[in-house]
Amino acid sequence: MILSEQVYQHILSQLLEREIRPGDLLDRRKIADQLAVSLIPVSDAVQRLSYEGFLTTRHRQGTFVVSPSIEDVRGQLLLREAIECQCARIYCGEKIKKAFPKLRLLATKADKAADSGHPIWSEDFEFHQALVALADCEALISCFDRVVRLSMFHQISVIAPTRKATYNRHVKLLSELRNASPEGADSMIRRHIRSGKDTLFGDSR
Repeated sequence: MILSEQVYQHILSQLLEREIRPGDLLDRRKIADQLAVSLIPVSDAVQRLSYEGFLTTRHRQGTFVVSPSIEDVRGQLLLREAIECQCARIYCGEKIKKAFPKLRLLATKADKAADSGHPIWSEDFEFHQALVALADCEALISCFDRVVRLSMFHQISVIAPTRKATYNRHVKLLSELRNASPEGADSMIRRHIRSGKDTLFGDSR
C-alpha cells in the first residue's frame, strides 16, 4: 500500500469511528508523526478526502472536518438511490439468481444486526456493495463506495433514524428482487433506500 493510501485509510477510519468529529481541526503533523511518514502523503490524503467531501481547508486556519447539513445528507441519499436503481436494472434476472446464495447470507446478517438493535452500517454496506458489484460496471461501483462512505460519515442513522416499524428487511428485498423486472427492481431499491427517511425526502417520492 502506498503511503498516501495508508494515510487516507487511517483518517477515514478515524472519521467513520468518530474519533475525529465534524468541526474538529485536523492536525496534519500529528498524523504524520503517528504513521511515521512525511507531510507529503498526509497532504495527498487530505486533498483526496477534501475532494470526497469529508474535509475542508480554511485559509490561514487549517483543515477541518466538514459539518454536514440536512441538505448534504439528502443529496448523498439521492446519489445513492440513483446509482443503486441503475444497477438494479442491470443485475436483475440471471445475475441476481446466480448470486442468490451469497446474497442471502449477507441479507440475513444485516437483518440479524438490525434485530439486535445496534447500527447496521457495515452489514448494510456489505450487502448493497455485493448487489452493486453484480452490475459489473467499475464506474458505478467506485461511485457507490464513495457515496456510501460519505453517507456513513454523515451518520444518517442519527439525523434521520429508520423507525423499526418501517425497516425494510434485506432478506425480503432480496426475495422480491430475485424475479423482478428492471422497472420492478428499480422501484424496490428506491423504496428500500427511502424506508424510514420521510423527513429527508419530503414530497420528492
